[in-house]
Amino acid sequence: MSTLLSARQIMIVGRTDNTGPLAFNESLALARALAVRDHLLSTHPRLTPTLSVKARGACCFIAANDTLAGRTQNRRVELVFDLRDKERP
Repeated sequence: MSTLLSARQIMIVGRTDNTGPLAFNESLALARALAVRDHLLSTHPRLTPTLSVKARGACCFIAANDTLAGRTQNRRVELVFDLRDKERP
C-alpha cells in the first residue's frame, strides 16, 4: 500500500475477454475499473488527483480466449503506477 500512496500517477485499466458485443465489453471493462477506483477512494481519498481510469474491452489479452481458464485471466483490472519522484518537474 505504501507504493500505491507514493505513486505520482495511477492508471486503473479495466479489461474483459472477447465474448459478447464490443460495446458491452467496453462498458463492463469501465465498470470494473470504476469499482476499483471507488474502493481505493473510499479507503484512501487523498489518491483522488493521482487516479485515472481506462476501459479496454477488446484488446491486450494475456491468455487465449478459447478456454474458460484463458477468458477468466482476461477478465481483470490492472493498476499501472508512475513511481517517479513527485518533486521532479
